[in-house]
Amino acid sequence: MLNEKLKSKIHDLLNERYFKDDQGLFYTEIYADYRDDIPENWLKKLSEAENPRDTFHDCVMDAYESCEHDDSYEMLQQICRNEMIAEAINQGKTSEDEIREYLWDHHYVQLPYDHFLKQDIAVDILLDTGDANYDFTLNQPFASWDGQSDKTIDECSALLWLSRQQGYNKRQLTNALKHGEFQESKFLKSVHWEVCNTSSGINALTFLVQITLENYLKLLDAIKREAKLNASYYPKERKGRGYIIIDKKTTCGLYDSWNGSGSMLEIDLEKDIRLPIRMIHSALPDCIRRYNIREIWGLCGSAWSDNAVKEIHPMRKAA
Repeated sequence: MLNEKLKSKIHDLLNERYFKDDQGLFYTEIYADYRDDIPENWLKKLSEAENPRDTFHDCVMDAYESCEHDDSYEMLQQICRNEMIAEAINQGKTSEDEIREYLWDHHYVQLPYDHFLKQDIAVDILLDTGDANYDFTLNQPFASWDGQSDKTIDECSALLWLSRQQGYNKRQLTNALKHGEFQESKFLKSVHWEVCNTSSGINALTFLVQITLENYLKLLDAIKREAKLNASYYPKERKGRGYIIIDKKTTCGLYDSWNGSGSMLEIDLEKDIRLPIRMIHSALPDCIRRYNIREIWGLCGSAWSDNAVKEIHPMRKAA
């Protein structure tokens, strides 16, 4: 067994080479290459995981496993080469296995989690204000190809929900869409042209946000926390109470992720959006969608608004 003299010697050797944290443990810090970006397969795993944050840690550990192993092996060999330690091993007073176990208890490897958590990712937030139950066909009631000018705007329409968020009622939205009456409102005018330019009948109201991976994990956690409470197709039956605040400068519009289509993505918001988490249909990185916005429209990264998600307020108690 390791006696106190040998332990003290190992401690001195560690102190010469490694950092020490507030708890007195030694650690090695592994640095990521500046070119190490978040892989798409990580984002897919995170979006599908039951516990995204644990999955993220697993991804990082898998990626740097060889670095961690090499560091631990080099550390053990360096200590065992010390004259005093080597003599103790040769005399049978201790062994490499005992030293390795001691190092496991007194040293750890710090992986570059922060390097990835600080990176921005482009996320598409699709709304479901009840229109998922209608296959997202409620957001263009007066489109010219529909041929049914006597239609009314359904209460489950995401555009109606958004209009009310912006301070407009159903009659004002109807007049804007059907008759082009905008009342000098840039919002109503932009909604009119957004609907006029839809190229399919299945369109979800979508916000394009750029968000750090740290905040994306927080958002996923907030969504999953109340997922069971929000399982109903009917908004009034959803009991989740978390919400996020989306900046009024955020890119917003109609997007058909199922057919690779949509409109102009140019709805001009006048007020910040208080978006209940129970109204979020999906919040996925754009790059992992089958028909993603970047490829359909040929957009650059600036289309996803920076600092768009101003606040995240998870439900206090998990479902």
